[in-house]
Parts: sequence; structure tokens; C-alpha cells
Amino acid sequence: MKLTVKKARLLSGMTQKDVAEVLGVHVHTYMKWEKNPEEMSIGTAKQFARLVKFGLEDIFFDDESNLIRQIN
Repeated sequence: MKLTVKKARLLSGMTQKDVAEVLGVHVHTYMKWEKNPEEMSIGTAKQFARLVKFGLEDIFFDDESNLIRQIN
């Protein structure tokens, strides 16, 4: 079962503000990504996954085929 971006953040014990600061974006940008994770770049998605200590494959960001295309 994949985690949503929000669920991964909550399980890591971080606030939206915490994550936004580490990712170097405004909290409203991060909030938008929680609702529309497909708008997050692959680089930011990788950084987020490391931050919350989950594998990239454990978090639902977008249709898997699109994510794989971006990675390759």
C-alpha cells in the first residue's frame, strides 16, 4: 500500500511548515503538493522521501509509469 504525501509527512512527525522549510519552498507551495503531488518535481519527490524516511516507491506521487519515465 502506498502512502499519500500527507500521510508520509504525518507518520514522520513533521508539520507542513517543517517540510516546506527543508525543501526550501513556501508552505503554501508544499500544501498544494499534498493535494496535487503530481506537481512535485522528481528531484523534490526524492528529497521529500529522504526527509520523511520512506522509499520513493512507498509514496504515491503520480501514476507510476509517469514517475518511472521521469526517473529514467
